[in-house]
Amino acid sequence: MFNFKSRKKHTSISCRLGTIIYGSISIIGLMIGSAIATYVFFGLIILGGLIALVENNRFLKILVRKTNRMVDIILFAITIYASLTIGVTLTASLTFAGLGFSLVYAPWLRSKVF
Repeated sequence: MFNFKSRKKHTSISCRLGTIIYGSISIIGLMIGSAIATYVFFGLIILGGLIALVENNRFLKILVRKTNRMVDIILFAITIYASLTIGVTLTASLTFAGLGFSLVYAPWLRSKVF
C-alpha cells in the first residue's frame, strides 16, 4: 500500500537558480542566430507584459501565488494551442516567456510574503 503521509513535500526551484538557467538560455539563444534571437526578444517582451499584468492586478498576483503550478500549466497549454494555430514564431516566443515565468518570476513571487 502507498503511505500518503510519508510523501516528501515538493519544493520549487529557487529564484537564483531559475535566474541563472533563464539567463543562460537567453544568452545562448541570442548568440546562436538571428531567428532564435527574434524568438528570445519577443519572448522577453511577452514575459515583461505578463509580469506587468500580474503586478498591477491584485487578484492575478494572489492567483499566481496560491495556485502553485496551475498558471504554468495554462501558459504551456496556450503554447501548444499556438503551435497548432498561429505559427512557430509566436509559439517559440510564448515558450520562452513561459520559461521565464516558471523559472524566475513565479518562484520570486511565491517567496514573497504578503
